Amino acid sequence: MTTDQKQLIKATIPALKEHGVLLTTHFYQRLFTHYPNLKTVFDMANQESGRQPIALAAAVLAYAQHIDNPSVLEPALTRIGHKHTSLNIRPEHYPIVGEQLLASISEVLGEAATPQLLDAWAAAYGQLASLMIGIEAALYEAKTETPAVPVPKSGCPMHQMC
Repeated sequence: MTTDQKQLIKATIPALKEHGVLLTTHFYQRLFTHYPNLKTVFDMANQESGRQPIALAAAVLAYAQHIDNPSVLEPALTRIGHKHTSLNIRPEHYPIVGEQLLASISEVLGEAATPQLLDAWAAAYGQLASLMIGIEAALYEAKTETPAVPVPKSGCPMHQMC
């Protein structure tokens, strides 16, 4: 990302604080309208309760606030990565989400969503998607490398494999 793009992202922080949930609620409505098959990938109970749009709004805000050094968000991104891998989120989902997020920014912000601002958010999203894809790839890899723990036979003490 360029310095100018980072400055544009930082300039959206006040709007994200005030209207972030509106943006993410719109995003999910748009996403599920255009890609109804993705409802199987998301926890719809969290959608209905409003928990997911609130969580996404907080994550987008945190990312904007730390755009100069997103590595400070690694613990939070790893937690999100664990949730994503439990839902079988894959790299091919990220372009769809990015497309719908940028369209939502444009629709919610209207004229304030200048081409430069949308380009900045496209770059920011690309950077974040790359981070998440890397985290999730490592988590998926760790799942496949974890050896199975043998189950003891009935009546065997746990510390002995009878």
